[in-house]
Amino acid sequence: MASKEEIDKALNKWVNMLEDPKVAEEFEDYNKTLQFVFSDIDYKLKMIFKDQKARLEDGFDENAEMTLEIESDNFVGIANGSVDPMELFMEGSIIIKGDMNAIQRLEIFMDL
Repeated sequence: MASKEEIDKALNKWVNMLEDPKVAEEFEDYNKTLQFVFSDIDYKLKMIFKDQKARLEDGFDENAEMTLEIESDNFVGIANGSVDPMELFMEGSIIIKGDMNAIQRLEIFMDL
């Protein structure tokens, strides 16, 4: 089980990637909220994309365009490249809801 601090560190790495103009360019006109639910540690937070930047906020937004439910260890594994997100998806270890096209644009964070 990963800690909230490990999850925050991984997500802040993603937020900071948007400081690279090439990455930020991929998120032009991408104003969406991605809701994360880490049920194994009862942790919920949002990644809010707006104006080619992103920020993190604690809590739950039922109106988020996308929701990703995943165990904390699996998410940290995806973020550090040791776990294949497609394998987790195929075995049902990731639950994704919402705009699949918008979610696919997030693959850039997994190509580290």
